[in-house]
Amino acid sequence: MLRGLTAAIYALLSIFWVGADEKVLSYSTAAFLVVTGVFMWQYVTVDSAPEKSRGPYALGAGLMLMAGIATIFATTTMWIGLLAAFAFLVTGLVELYVFFTLRAQFPPFRNQLVTGVVGLILAAATIFGFNMDAHAMFGVIGGGAIVLAVFVLIAGFGHRHEMKAPEAADGLETGGTSNPGTDGTS
Repeated sequence: MLRGLTAAIYALLSIFWVGADEKVLSYSTAAFLVVTGVFMWQYVTVDSAPEKSRGPYALGAGLMLMAGIATIFATTTMWIGLLAAFAFLVTGLVELYVFFTLRAQFPPFRNQLVTGVVGLILAAATIFGFNMDAHAMFGVIGGGAIVLAVFVLIAGFGHRHEMKAPEAADGLETGGTSNPGTDGTS
């Protein structure tokens, strides 16, 4: 969910920052890529994640972090776009890999199809739009961030709901109630 919130913040910045120049694009995109890379790294550290996913996610998260750091030093919109495209391409491919090979082993990977495809589309859009000015590039990356934010937040809330459902069922099976006070005993 934190990855979704990060994407939502970037998307809102891209919408409401009217006079964005190269510095705004560089620093905000760098922050977006670094923070997203950090949250992707969490998949590597989760004990319940399949062992086979750790290598690809470490690669994707590491390259996303490095692209984010390099973006700080980028001086043109073209380089910012190319670095962002590289990061989105690599992470999109990693997410598609874990979706197609490991989704049955780890429930959060069921959602990586959409995030992977969004990453690949965003990479293509930034590559084809590298001649844009800073404000337009900010809008392109922000548009992809909107889609990513909405989907990741919906998926995150869905996972939270799925995790709470077994707890409620366990309470009912043991004779407890999932809603204290509704059975007239409180």
